[in-house]
Amino acid sequence: MTIQTDQSTVFNTFHSPAQTQNVQVVDGVKAVTSKIMRAPFAFDSLVLSVNYRTQTDGLLLLEAQVGHQGKWSRFYKLGLFSKDFQSSFPPQQDEFAQVQTDMLALSVPADCYRYRISLYGDMEVLLLAACATRAGQTAPCTDLPQGAFRAQVEPISQMCVNHKDKKRICSPTALTMALNYFGARLTLETVMREVFDPAPGIYGNWIFNTACAGLHGVESYVRRFESLAELPQFVNENCLTLASISYKKGELPGAAIESTAGHLVLVTGYENGRIWTADPAAATPQEVVRPYPAEEFARAWLVRKRGVAYIVRKK
Repeated sequence: MTIQTDQSTVFNTFHSPAQTQNVQVVDGVKAVTSKIMRAPFAFDSLVLSVNYRTQTDGLLLLEAQVGHQGKWSRFYKLGLFSKDFQSSFPPQQDEFAQVQTDMLALSVPADCYRYRISLYGDMEVLLLAACATRAGQTAPCTDLPQGAFRAQVEPISQMCVNHKDKKRICSPTALTMALNYFGARLTLETVMREVFDPAPGIYGNWIFNTACAGLHGVESYVRRFESLAELPQFVNENCLTLASISYKKGELPGAAIESTAGHLVLVTGYENGRIWTADPAAATPQEVVRPYPAEEFARAWLVRKRGVAYIVRKK
């Protein structure tokens, strides 16, 4: 569990079976509801991510509800998972919040939440993580990582893929590079199939990408960062970070694409005021590995996207 301070703008934590409040079994479906989880500050976004294991036809439904001053929302459906398919749900919105594909965005800041996991068949939960952002605040762009590190990954360019959606597959491309760094030896086509969310027709659903990674011998979850100084803990020989970035034209020197409202890159290292990445939007594999100035990268990631990232690490 990450320790938060009074000044933190993000909250990251793992949950355990000991935090269960209620278990019900109806028609073969086991519904596990957590105790009330209190954040250290009022939050306006919540993301849950799960790693699981099933050998046959297991199913998992992940839900969450939020509380504000003693009033509770309904349970929002965040994702349906199985070995062979996964899907988010049609739009869910009320006076409390709305589900934005993979994130619960709150209309009114909450101070607590509960999760519910419904399990069918031989489905087993291996990891459950949560992250939230302090209401109305973004992470600061201060403190560079200490030392230096660079992971040598096998580069893959999404732009070289013969696929109609090649401009929209940055997430599975970056994830494939990360998983192969840890010995998975997967094709991009395989990962694309395993992370695809048919409801909105996208490949970048955060919780499906991390769940996919968890099926291939690693731990993976969504995390929020508030400083580049955290990178050495999450970019090293045993762990890599996939950062979500957004920038306008001219804001990220040397960028693989001119501008983007949302793009995922694999952070592979840091040294001398630069953040090394494997940027899947590069025109060729030879151009995938590239450094970005730390200050500009922090603005694109920590400010514009509130530090959201996928973590992929060895078990």
